[in-house]
Amino acid sequence: MSSRPIVCDTTILLYLGRIGQIGVLPAFFDPVWVPETVGLELDMGRLLRRDTLDPRDLSWATLVSVSQGMIDALPPNRLGPGELSVIAYAYAHPGCVAGLDDMQARRIAEAMGLTVAGTLGLLLRAKRTGLVPAVRPLMDAVVAEGFRVSPELYRVMLDLADEAL
Repeated sequence: MSSRPIVCDTTILLYLGRIGQIGVLPAFFDPVWVPETVGLELDMGRLLRRDTLDPRDLSWATLVSVSQGMIDALPPNRLGPGELSVIAYAYAHPGCVAGLDDMQARRIAEAMGLTVAGTLGLLLRAKRTGLVPAVRPLMDAVVAEGFRVSPELYRVMLDLADEAL
């Protein structure tokens, strides 16, 4: 598998945790970094749902701080603090994958030359490497948890996974 580092935004940790697939992160990446702002966003999530993952409980995840200077160096945008921290940290650490699902955040990260990975791509990779038998039930599970997937993307993912619609 990959020994590249990844820095993860809230959505990846939240949804992989909710569907019991958080283990794909350390299977593919080392180290796994989580900005402190993402940790705080997940803390707030636990106020609404107790089963929200706490990255401090993951022995393979490391909380990292991101300076305001790193964030201020980013191009102007309207991203939230989690996405900003992920992009800034990944940019400051060459070779680091930016774990993002938000389309605007992904576009900005890619425009800055960063490699981006998202929840659905990680699930597809998990199937291709034999970690999971199928993508469809996992996509259905993240959608049931509130993850938004357009019908077109759903069909594309199933096609890429060689699974029937």
